[in-house]
Formats: sequence, structure tokens, C-alpha cells
Amino acid sequence: MKKLVSLLITLVIVLGALSSCFAPEVKINIGVMSGPTGMGMSKLMTDTPEDSDKYGFKIYADPTIGVADLQAGNLDMLCLPTNTAANLANKQPDFLTVISINCLGSLYLLTKDGTTVDSIEDLEGKTIYTSVPNSTTGPIVNYLLKENGVNATVETVKDHDTLVAMLSGNNSPEIAVLPEPKVSAALMKNNNYTVSVNLTEAWDEVCDTPLTMGCIVVRNDFLKNNKRAVDSFLSDYEASIDYIGDQNNLESAAQMIVDSKVLPALPVAKSALRNLYGSIVYMDGEEMRAALEEFYEAIGCACPAEEFFYE
Repeated sequence: MKKLVSLLITLVIVLGALSSCFAPEVKINIGVMSGPTGMGMSKLMTDTPEDSDKYGFKIYADPTIGVADLQAGNLDMLCLPTNTAANLANKQPDFLTVISINCLGSLYLLTKDGTTVDSIEDLEGKTIYTSVPNSTTGPIVNYLLKENGVNATVETVKDHDTLVAMLSGNNSPEIAVLPEPKVSAALMKNNNYTVSVNLTEAWDEVCDTPLTMGCIVVRNDFLKNNKRAVDSFLSDYEASIDYIGDQNNLESAAQMIVDSKVLPALPVAKSALRNLYGSIVYMDGEEMRAALEEFYEAIGCACPAEEFFYE
């Protein structure tokens, strides 16, 4: 009798373990930015059926709206500027975890015809227009000015599209900083502007830290109960980023970016990809943590507690 009871207990334990192994994965709702931080997700989005019970996606042009949905529990994961993720984690320490870096430097300095800027030093006394308050752009520009001993005025408008529209206006700025793919979009509309400085190259001249601009975060309450699903996503996400970031896949990757609605037009997607090779990356674990800690220190952003980093 004791042997029978022992056998039954063992059977129950084994069946319980098997049922958990084969239990259906929870669906992950993911917020994707319509820009460089979202481009690497495009293959995964294209390969995922609309009625998938594994992943759901929503595109955002404004990270603040995505953050609001994340806080409301409408999203489980969200692509964000790296400093936005840190600031949010510092305000709500138990709210989110960063699980990977997805984008390095993507910023370029554009100048209007008649304005000569060949280096950061040439910005002395000038006014520079940037976009999206509280994004990584402002802190990066300010860091470059400080490290090069340059005094300049930095004006920030509400979003990238507003700045792109300003370039076509009557009082268009002489100098603007935009990320890809907005650079490509702006230059296709305005042939009186040129790219004068690649800010990633300018950053590398004064800093040994990678210019880590984009990341993806997960809500901690979701992560706590669905670690296996998060790890499975990361594997799929890395494969997607590797494909999109491969120069040999330019044509198909650009089409995927348009099909997934991360960018609206194929010529812009192709141009952006050409300028972003080496910037669309997958970085996790200790490599991610070291890069972010150094980047936050460089731009003067308070680094969250160690629990912020997924390892």
C-alpha cells in the first residue's frame, strides 16, 4: 500500500511538471517605436500572424504615450530611449526592467545651405534645434558641446515630425539634429539641407562608451510570472535584429520595416538602413549593463539600482 501511495504521489508530481512544461505561453503585448528603436523588431512583427497568441504589437510615434500604456498595464514590453527608461525606473523603482539594448548611435547634424559646420567646434555661438523633450538627443548634444568646450544654444521642439516640418518652413533653422530615419525623410523633402556631422563619430572622439540610444523594457509584474516567455521573446528578438541589421538583407529588411508600419515609405527605410548599419544591435546581460552604466554616467543620468538590469 505504501508503495502504491508513493507511486501515485510521484505520478502526480511528474504530471504536474509536464503540464507546466507544455502549458501555453502567455501572449506578450509589445510597444514599438516608429524609429530606429523599433526597426529591429520588424522581422518578428512581419513573421507574427495577426491572430497570434504569442505576440501582439502596437506602434507609437511618441514614447510618452507608450509609457502611459505600459503603466496602465496595456503593454508588457516597450521600446524606449535609454535615458527615458532610466528616468522611469528611478521614479518607480519596482516597475520595470531593461532586457536589451536595441539601437546605438543614430543622430546626425543637418545644416542649411550657407551654414558651414564641419565639427562640433564650429557650433560655437550658434543655435541648434533638437526634438522630443526628455529623449536622449538633448543630453547627447549637451555632452558633446561640453566635452568640446563649445557654448551654443539648444532649442527643443515637441517631436521629430515638427522639426522636419520646420526645415521646410519660412523661418527654417540653420542647424538641426535628427535621428534616422527622420534624417532620410527630411533630406528627401529638403534639398537645401545636408548632413554635416555624424554625432556618433563625434561621440566616439570624446568618449569610450558606446552611444546606447535605444532599449526595450518589461514590466516587473509581468516578468515575475512569465520569465520563460520573456527569455523566449529575447531569442526571437535577437534573431529579428540580426536579420534587419545585416547589410545583405537590405531589400527584404526595408520591405519588412514598411510592412510592419514602423516606417511609412520604402525609400526612407532603405536610406535609413544604409545609415544605421552597425547601429541596429542586440545587446543583453553584462555587456548591456556595462554599456548602459557608462552611458548614464557620461550624460549625467542617474543610473537605477542593479535590479533594473536583466541578467
